[in-house]
Amino acid sequence: MSKHPTIPVFAAAGVILLLVWVAVSGPAWADPDSGLDAAVNAARAASTCAALQPDPLVTRAAQMATQETSDYISHRSAVVPFTDPMPALKTIGYTGKKAVLLSGYGVNEQDAIHGLILQGRAAFADCTFARYGVSAQQEDGFVLTSVVLAVP
Repeated sequence: MSKHPTIPVFAAAGVILLLVWVAVSGPAWADPDSGLDAAVNAARAASTCAALQPDPLVTRAAQMATQETSDYISHRSAVVPFTDPMPALKTIGYTGKKAVLLSGYGVNEQDAIHGLILQGRAAFADCTFARYGVSAQQEDGFVLTSVVLAVP
């Protein structure tokens, strides 16, 4: 009489496959927004201003900027990406008075974040900005980053 593998054997095999898959694909699970978020907070901490507060609407505007830029660079859209985030913020219901968009591009996440932080030096030191949102997107061969700083 032949024995058939029992359910615990299949479960153990599944766990082993999952562990191998996680070990092989570890960096792909990294959240590019978390590295960008940390860099934004560090840049703000270097100023004399209070910490920036995350805002879901401002984050949505940053995501919109990143997506528009991605679509333009990848020739999926002929529309030039916006550089002023206020119209997008107003469209999604943000009632603040002022905002700025900072963008980065690089062959890797570190380069894209570095460019954005350099571009935003003066903005991070502007204490009128109190809210922020970040977005990072890995594309085929490059990384895009966007940060929107906003006045409530």
